[in-house]
Amino acid sequence: MHILVFDTETTSLDKPFCYDVGWAIVDTDQQVAVQERHYVIEQTWHNLPLFESAYYKEKRPGYVQLMRQHKAIMDKWGYVMRQLARDLRQYNVTDAYAYNSQFDDKVFTFNCDWYKCNNPLETIAIHDIWGYASEFITGNADYRQFCESHSLFTDTGNYKGSAESVFQFLTRDAAFEEAHMGLYDVQIETQILLACVRRGAVLGTDYKVRKVLPRPIAKPFTIKVDGRIVYSGTYQKKCTRNDTYSFTTGE
Repeated sequence: MHILVFDTETTSLDKPFCYDVGWAIVDTDQQVAVQERHYVIEQTWHNLPLFESAYYKEKRPGYVQLMRQHKAIMDKWGYVMRQLARDLRQYNVTDAYAYNSQFDDKVFTFNCDWYKCNNPLETIAIHDIWGYASEFITGNADYRQFCESHSLFTDTGNYKGSAESVFQFLTRDAAFEEAHMGLYDVQIETQILLACVRRGAVLGTDYKVRKVLPRPIAKPFTIKVDGRIVYSGTYQKKCTRNDTYSFTTGE
């Protein structure tokens, strides 16, 4: 069976003009990519004020190098969509995958509507690799221990669940940094998906995405009865029910 793994980079979240799209056609039996493509979108690239609004605008010189080395091709969005449609037909692809696929699906819809061209993903089932990672990797104790060992926490103090942190765990390389460039991100997301398959995931299934991975943090508390301290320590969870205060200390 062949599947599509794809990724996009855009100028913004609200109006996600795409400047970079990459994809791979993956043979799931051999667990290898049989076709890889990387495109820089001409309309956005040449609109400098628009490109400058991109979060990763500083990567522009990197794209220049990729195009000079013929590792990425510049073309108009419509022509890129035609090539994708040809690849889907050639390999009889019926299912596509992306990490945080809801966003990438939105990118395709927005740009195909804007440039008035056919969307080749309209008839393809799209699945979120983030859900696969949630089910088979990030919920496990060894993943969370890896996060503890390498301080992989979000700004709110929870465990990270990004493609970057999951790939760091799989490779045991905490120094790895996601490229945030189409095809390179596709390659690591493919490895994440295949790792989930080896752990028992069934392709074509939609697993629940868990974007928040709570990290229990001990907090200090003291219990006084009639002014006398009867307990002083830390708790990880607390709840109140029927006038009863319950604390889970984790000790």
